[in-house]
Amino acid sequence: MKQIIMAKKIKIFFLISVFMFAGCSAERILNSIYQLQFKIDSVSDFTLQDIPISNKRDLADFSSTELLKLITGFTKGDIPASFNVVILVKDPTATLFDLNIKIISFPWDLYVNNKKIISGNISQPISLSGKETTKKINIKVELNIFDLLTGSNIEELLQTVLQYGGGNATAENISIYVQPVIGTAIGNIKYPEKIKIVNYEFR
Repeated sequence: MKQIIMAKKIKIFFLISVFMFAGCSAERILNSIYQLQFKIDSVSDFTLQDIPISNKRDLADFSSTELLKLITGFTKGDIPASFNVVILVKDPTATLFDLNIKIISFPWDLYVNNKKIISGNISQPISLSGKETTKKINIKVELNIFDLLTGSNIEELLQTVLQYGGGNATAENISIYVQPVIGTAIGNIKYPEKIKIVNYEFR
């Protein structure tokens, strides 16, 4: 009888220990997840009507054939554009990526000059595991350039586009609002609110 009582006590103690350990692990993961930091690294692979412009710095870098193609699109108000926004994800603890976590969902809103342009999400989970303390996320953006910019003529429009996607482009006027969902050993964790990501600091 005493052996049975003792066995039950051991079992109860074991269960309590497991729950306490699980609770501590969950709290550690939660605290770590919310310490992730994000920053816009660059805008890359910018194309207009399938014409790469990442290596162009002014209008003289466009060929006559490319300009004719763009002028035709301009007259129709339809110039398809695509580019990647490269986002850095930083693990300031230098231990978080050891927890085998993934970004399950990354719904984003792209803003240019504080104007919302387009929304989207990643197409598949992104693993954040590994020895590095910084990872990269590539967000693919596809739109009609007239949704992003307007110009009184094709020259003005192209000069503006080159500021965002040309050889001397910067991302200083671009911001992205995201509300990540992180997959962990204790389940998916959704950020309680959106984060504004910019290019001049980690947030």
